[in-house]
Amino acid sequence: MRTTVMALMASGTLLAGCSGAGASAHEPPAEQAPRVVSPSPPTPTGACLLLDSARIEQRLGVRMAIAGAANHQKTNSCVARPTEAALPELSLSVSPTKADVAVFKDAMLPDGAKAVSALGKVAYSQLKPAAKGRGPYAEVGWLAGNARLLVLKVTLPEGGDAAALLPAVVELAKDIDRAGV
Repeated sequence: MRTTVMALMASGTLLAGCSGAGASAHEPPAEQAPRVVSPSPPTPTGACLLLDSARIEQRLGVRMAIAGAANHQKTNSCVARPTEAALPELSLSVSPTKADVAVFKDAMLPDGAKAVSALGKVAYSQLKPAAKGRGPYAEVGWLAGNARLLVLKVTLPEGGDAAALLPAVVELAKDIDRAGV
């Protein structure tokens, strides 16, 4: 009797997969429609929290999207570019610092840099010439009031005019400094 009950239970379990309207041993199971999942845009982290695509477009006249973020030791960086081209490229790095204005001026100010007023505790700007595969770039670095060192750099395609772009990069740096996340 026990063997008969076990055999009936096993056959009932096997047949359960074949039940339903129109199911037979010769019909393949109905296929389910593939589930389409739209990826959500990445959530900004680190230095990317300070970048706003609308503000970048307003200041620089170029629509850019976040291309990547990185963290190395205590420095966070973020890169933004147009979706259809590698350049121009905007990069922002943010590092905590114990430096004060005197240390910044003495040790962190690049040769040939010019002072920028009304940005952080102290700030500089500089232009760098074109190099192989890229155009010139405009850079702004500053010591923020919240003990951070920030460097904003915009690299242009070959033939770009970094000197003409520099005032817009400075204004974008001021926007970032005011955001101060």
